[in-house]
Amino acid sequence: MNKKRKFLVISLIILFTVLSFSSGQIKRGGTLTIGVDQEVVGLDPNIVTAFSSFRRIDLLYNRLVKYDDKLNIVPDLAASWEIPDNLTYIFHLRKGVKFHNGRELTAEDVKYTLERILDPKTGSPGRSYIEPISSIEVVDKYTVKIKLSTPLASLLSGLASNNCAIVPKEEVEKYGNLQRNVVGTGPFKLAEWVPDNYMRLVRNPDYFEKGLPYLDEIIFRVIPEQTSLLAGLKAGALDMATINDGSVILQAKKDPNLVIMQKPGINVRTFGFNTMRKPFNDIRVRQAIALAIDRDEIVATAEFGMAMPSGPIPASVKKWAKNVKLLPFSRPNLKKAKELLTQAGYPDGFSFKIVCSPTYEGGIAVAQVIQNQLKKIGLKPELEVLEWGIYIDRWKKRDFDSMVELRGGDPDPDRFLYRILHSKGAVNNFLFKDEEVDKLLEEGRKLTKYEERKPIYDKLQVLISEKTPVIFLYVPYETQILKPYVKGFKQVGNGALYYLARTWIEK
Repeated sequence: MNKKRKFLVISLIILFTVLSFSSGQIKRGGTLTIGVDQEVVGLDPNIVTAFSSFRRIDLLYNRLVKYDDKLNIVPDLAASWEIPDNLTYIFHLRKGVKFHNGRELTAEDVKYTLERILDPKTGSPGRSYIEPISSIEVVDKYTVKIKLSTPLASLLSGLASNNCAIVPKEEVEKYGNLQRNVVGTGPFKLAEWVPDNYMRLVRNPDYFEKGLPYLDEIIFRVIPEQTSLLAGLKAGALDMATINDGSVILQAKKDPNLVIMQKPGINVRTFGFNTMRKPFNDIRVRQAIALAIDRDEIVATAEFGMAMPSGPIPASVKKWAKNVKLLPFSRPNLKKAKELLTQAGYPDGFSFKIVCSPTYEGGIAVAQVIQNQLKKIGLKPELEVLEWGIYIDRWKKRDFDSMVELRGGDPDPDRFLYRILHSKGAVNNFLFKDEEVDKLLEEGRKLTKYEERKPIYDKLQVLISEKTPVIFLYVPYETQILKPYVKGFKQVGNGALYYLARTWIEK
């Protein structure tokens, strides 16, 4: 071998070695232990509303389509689809997909699931995502044709939601629902669940994406205190944790042995009212409260700066969102707020309760800042701090004066706004009814071109800010903290964890 060729061979060997070392070689097997601060509230994908439940459903079930880490719609159970016209969608399913009970998933399961979601008796939040569906036809074993009564620009986005995950009819009929009995198609199967302690998921050997998942099992440990989550990471008891407390994240950033993954999310922190209860049925009262709210102070105090102030459309979805500072009633004006309260008949203010929960999602830190801000205009808010399960129950029953929440956002404004602000929206917990808002929401979902939809949602953001059934506060950053040996994980932006199917442990 001449010197030139020998040098070239050695150089290539070094190059491949460096590339292999830098990229990391995928390793199969092992257990990943994840710390979370709250327990699930059931596991039936078509029924649940809690983020804690969705994060397990991410790994246990699949949808027809899903969002990738760039928020693009990509195949999931559907290998491909066609849209011959704006009222027709044809989905071609993957072949050989098996439920955890061993039965193959077919077009009949898609039809059953979507009809289950559309049935008002089911009480599915997903109903409002796909309500214009007029018929579901099983073309053949692996093909489903969906017809709409009116165009729905956000249909694919709706079908990408966890609430539209596909379930087997026989298991629903066997158990009544799937809140405690998981039979999905996801990369992991439920092996063990000790409520308020831990949940163990094991690798699904029949998962349709060949070679996935890489891990043998994932254990979710419920650790309510965020400081304890960080302590678990430092001690090696946890490999990964979802941490939302800004003060704890700041501590984690000082530790060179931890990896902090962070990106602006699409979920929105809100402060909303039961608009059917006095005095919140008076728009002047709601507007006065909006004028007392200082988003920048809330972000700085409750989130330690790790959030973006937002209006009705998540600020991180820049394609649609208007600058919150340009929206009405979005900047503090205490003088005007007091004038509105006087006009409404409350010159000396009034007392009311703010429902919240000690968990991050329950927003107690946000509620405390809001409480202090509202005292400046003479109001006397009292925090009603509830255990998480009771908080969810009160949310479902619309039993509150006001409430701090974390609302699931979406890249499409129709799927986010219609379900929470249309008078017939599935999760319109504010009991808000407004003909003009309804009309615009209905118009916005029927149009399919961005340039036609944009003016409608621009107008809606202004109108919603004026009507103030709910105050949209900010978009929190999505934060995951990992040990350096956890590889392959990606953040989606909505908190989804399905990239854990592509995660491995490099030890």
